[in-house]
Amino acid sequence: MRLYDNEVMNVIFHDNCYIDIRDIEEVMIWMKDVANGRMFVNLMEGGYNTDLAPEVREFSASSEENKYTIADAIVISSQAHDIVSNFYVKFNKPVKPTKIFTDRSKAIEWLLEEQRKFRSAQKAS
Repeated sequence: MRLYDNEVMNVIFHDNCYIDIRDIEEVMIWMKDVANGRMFVNLMEGGYNTDLAPEVREFSASSEENKYTIADAIVISSQAHDIVSNFYVKFNKPVKPTKIFTDRSKAIEWLLEEQRKFRSAQKAS
């Protein structure tokens, strides 16, 4: 995980890893420490043969997990990622804007636009 100056959180999953709920709990502790009241856009990139436990997908779509999240961009690199990501978006229905990309730079562009809209809405209210 990396947090860039533009408040883009980049989560890169290594090849051949299985993410379970304990991993997510550790991430949430780290995010709470780093967040300091801020919200981020997330750029998630899956490694080859990366898989998520069903409870991770459920938690990731929930309000609890998204308390530090403005929007999520998922960058896919294989047909398996495409199937899992589309299933996640359609079945788990994330509470925050979530979009799937094959191009990392387009994902970042979209995230920064979502961030801009969020910040503008915050200032207006």
